[in-house]
Amino acid sequence: MDRIDQEKLELFLEHFENSPYRRKMEIFDVEVEGGNPGCGDIVKIYMKVNHDNTTEFSFEGSGCTISQASTSILIENIQGKKIEEIENIDLNFLWDLIGKDVYTLRPNCASLGLNVLKAVLKKYKRLK
Repeated sequence: MDRIDQEKLELFLEHFENSPYRRKMEIFDVEVEGGNPGCGDIVKIYMKVNHDNTTEFSFEGSGCTISQASTSILIENIQGKKIEEIENIDLNFLWDLIGKDVYTLRPNCASLGLNVLKAVLKKYKRLK
C-alpha cells in the first residue's frame, strides 16, 4: 500500500482539528447518530433543507482522525447541494475525496460519515 501523501495528511489534520462543520446545528430538520461499536467512533449529522431544496449540514462526533476528518471533508463537499444530488453519492465519491489509500487503512472509520449521511437522507424522506 502506498503511503499517504503529505498534502492528504495535512488536509485530514486540518479537518480533524479545526473543522468549521463540527458543531450542533441550532435549527435543523433531521439528525442521525451512528457509530462503529468495534472502535468507538461516533458521528451525529444534522441536516437542514432550505426553501429552495438546498441543504446545510453540520456534525458532532468523537473518535479517530480518519472517522472525524472523513466526515468533515464529506460534509464540506455536499454543502448547498440539493437532496437529489446527495442521494447519488456513493463510495466512489468518498474515495475521490479522501483517497482510496486512506479508505483501505480503516474502511469502517472512513465510511462512517457516509453511512450516517445515507441514514439522514432516509429519515428525512420518511418524515416529509
